[in-house]
Amino acid sequence: MADGGYTQEGIMAQISIAFGQGTGALRVEHDAAVALRSLYFDAITPEIVSTRWAGAAVQVLERIRAIGRLAAFLAIQRGDTVIFAADVQTAVPTVEKISDSDLCPPR
Repeated sequence: MADGGYTQEGIMAQISIAFGQGTGALRVEHDAAVALRSLYFDAITPEIVSTRWAGAAVQVLERIRAIGRLAAFLAIQRGDTVIFAADVQTAVPTVEKISDSDLCPPR
């Protein structure tokens, strides 16, 4: 196991939880969850796992919550109770652009 007990899968689980915290009471479609994983799983490099996550997790997870909130807002705006993959794909670059950090760079 990596330093601090973190693993790529464990970090992805934290990302999924933070996203869900941001979405509130809305349902997340399966394809939306897959889209989130597709966007972030491979970005969780061994270097991030072993040396950066412990110090960066709080900030990164807050950005992921913001992605969940924005995805939820997009669904609510159209009168829906379900977050779709398109909502995630719209929310991610918006939040990343505002964040503009090395761990969440704009796409």
